Amino acid sequence: MTTGLHLDVRADAYELRLDGEVLARLEGGAAALVSRAGGRLREIDIETAIERSEDWLMPSSKRFQGLDLRVRDATGRVRGNLGDPSSLTSEQVEQAFDRVFDAVAHGRSIEPENVADVVLLRELAHHGKLARVLLE
Repeated sequence: MTTGLHLDVRADAYELRLDGEVLARLEGGAAALVSRAGGRLREIDIETAIERSEDWLMPSSKRFQGLDLRVRDATGRVRGNLGDPSSLTSEQVEQAFDRVFDAVAHGRSIEPENVADVVLLRELAHHGKLARVLLE
């Protein structure tokens, strides 16, 4: 059995587990948070992704406060968004969110899936009061 808090990032779903128990599964993965409604992403799309992330994680957020989150990324996107560190603080995740938000606000090209991953990690770090995010 896998112990600790884990987030699996796959093209078709996000899955959050604590000590092997599935706490939440979001079918559709990034597409469920940020849909391609046409054209470039806007700030309102990020706000919508935040709301959807909170709806997904809040029912179980009290169960994992203060823990480390281990991220298993089958897509390869997360490390590209967060850089090379294998361990990130909540502040570093927030900085990654600020970069993503800035890119969207200034009309720079960024894939919706990348935005979704960073938004979800930011919301997990914030509401879960995570100690660290560990990229596996």
